[in-house]
Amino acid sequence: MRDRRTVRSSVATLLLSCSLALGGVGVLAASAPTPASAGTPPALLPDVIMRPIIEIRIQKSTGVKRLRFASIIGNAGAGVLELKPDTAARSAENDCDGDGDPLNDRKAFQRIFGDNDGDGVFTRGTDQVLSKRFAGCSLFHAEHDHWHFEEFARYRLVKPKTGRVVASSEKVSFCVRDSINFDAGLPGSPGSIYYGNCTQDSITGLSVGWADYYGSTLPGQELDIRGLPDGRYCLRTEADPADRLRESNETNNGRSTLVRITGSEVDDLGGTC
Repeated sequence: MRDRRTVRSSVATLLLSCSLALGGVGVLAASAPTPASAGTPPALLPDVIMRPIIEIRIQKSTGVKRLRFASIIGNAGAGVLELKPDTAARSAENDCDGDGDPLNDRKAFQRIFGDNDGDGVFTRGTDQVLSKRFAGCSLFHAEHDHWHFEEFARYRLVKPKTGRVVASSEKVSFCVRDSINFDAGLPGSPGSIYYGNCTQDSITGLSVGWADYYGSTLPGQELDIRGLPDGRYCLRTEADPADRLRESNETNNGRSTLVRITGSEVDDLGGTC
């Protein structure tokens, strides 16, 4: 019996051959390596996904009413999501957040790895960096006491029937690191954390099959719902809302669930909306 890597490689080769035979017309599976020009290996792309929304609750005190929840952003792709900060000399043109201070931020570049051994599976040390692209800005997040990649998520609460947004947090930043292994069976998923630090100059990211978990108690994991009437609402979370990252599948970045708010209580009704 052939092992999984041999089968994946054979299927990828067959699909690519069929595509070339049809004059380049054809669709490869989302998890297959992206074809490259002759002489360069195909790209092993990440697939950024939003995992189910959990820990939904209401925080209420004098003058405060917040809908709190946990977010888990994972990588289900064939390649890693890797973000490397620009550590070159700081200058005005490197002021990526535009606040006039080039020393309090870092440009972040996504590094894309090539499938050097042609097996369709990311192998660290064998598969090398194929290209890099500007992805956004990393800043120091005082409340979390480490550096964050900006605009990694977006949260919205909407009316189910009309789609009207009644509460939102549009540009949520994350450290972007391996917190939990949600699918150890994915080919190329390491058995232990690889991306763990979020210092000023850390290379951050998500390994294959790993996710960054932000619990409901953390700053930023909430929506202000003061004055919002009781009723049913759709809680929506989305990873990479500004489409800054290159990935294999752009259609699975969102997650939603129907909730019912009654005073200081909230019920997760499940499903999608």
